[in-house]
Amino acid sequence: MSVEILGGVSALLLIILILVIAYYSKKVSQLNKKITELQLNSQQQAQQIAQQMFSNWVNQYSQELQKQLEQSIKQQYEAKFETWKQQYEQMIRKDAIARSVNTLLGRIGEEFAPIFLADKYQVNPKDFRHLGSPVDYIAFKGLSDDNADPEVIFIEVKSGKSTSLTERERKVRDAIRNGKVRYEVVSLNDLIGEVQEKINEEINKLS
Repeated sequence: MSVEILGGVSALLLIILILVIAYYSKKVSQLNKKITELQLNSQQQAQQIAQQMFSNWVNQYSQELQKQLEQSIKQQYEAKFETWKQQYEQMIRKDAIARSVNTLLGRIGEEFAPIFLADKYQVNPKDFRHLGSPVDYIAFKGLSDDNADPEVIFIEVKSGKSTSLTERERKVRDAIRNGKVRYEVVSLNDLIGEVQEKINEEINKLS
């Protein structure tokens, strides 16, 4: 009887021992798995931190290098420009003065053109009339001379070296050359009367 009881207790203890071993084995396995996961996470975080630090360093170095290159290029071009400026400054001044003089003479020429043209076309300066567009002047040659037969001259003044005409100026020139020129006398009273008649007609339509 005692042997049977002892055998039963031993078997029970063995089962309990097996269960305890299995339980702690599972815990140890879970713990190892957790440790492995933590190690992997730590490695990934370390890699991410290292990559971020490397990227920051590359960006900072690139920006510094770019600034250095820009500064170097700027200094080189400033030096070249200063050299060019010293070499051509005198030429630039002469060219600017020449252009200013030409512009000034052109303006003076346009303003005083009647005086210059009077001798060329034998026209009294007071017989010039300035229009500006599409033709600069109309000269009434002989108008101030009671004994002369008046002549009407259309004159376009060019202040630059080129004497080419614009499209509108050419149209005016061609119309004059083709004799498409008329002299009209218009009565202002007649014009006002015509306008008044049209207004009255429109009023009557509304009645």
